[in-house]
Amino acid sequence: MKALVDQYQRTLVSFFMRRSRNTWDAEELTQEVFCKIWKRRDIALSDYSDAYMFTIAWSVLRDRLRREKVRHHDMHIEYDEGLAREDPISPQDIVRGEELYEYYLRLLESLSPRVREVFILSRYESLTYVQIATHCSISVSAVEKYMMIALKRMKKILKEPR
Repeated sequence: MKALVDQYQRTLVSFFMRRSRNTWDAEELTQEVFCKIWKRRDIALSDYSDAYMFTIAWSVLRDRLRREKVRHHDMHIEYDEGLAREDPISPQDIVRGEELYEYYLRLLESLSPRVREVFILSRYESLTYVQIATHCSISVSAVEKYMMIALKRMKKILKEPR
């Protein structure tokens, strides 16, 4: 087996390098070829000709491409530690988030049903004023008026002591 590896390894690696993405893939595919040969110990190592070796190599490459296609390998994005942000959430962040949520609930409770509907549509569904007006069967100027009411009320609530 060592003689076969010595004879074909460089040739197979270069064969796979021309057809795969990187050196690591080429070396791994070369290993797969030798694993297939190792499993077929019923064939004498002297019987492996260049043509037979490359037939196995094409088979290994085809199998890899089929697996990648089925598993959508091209859509996979590897996790990169270097790009990951270290952004732990502190207890202060949690408290601030809870405070903002309370302000938001107080704001919603203080609004009339129509102003509340317009405000919620603008925040949660990212609709334009024209789309909100169409959805609520009101004019665009009414949407603007309701949003101004909501924003003034929000400023007032944020200024109030808890």
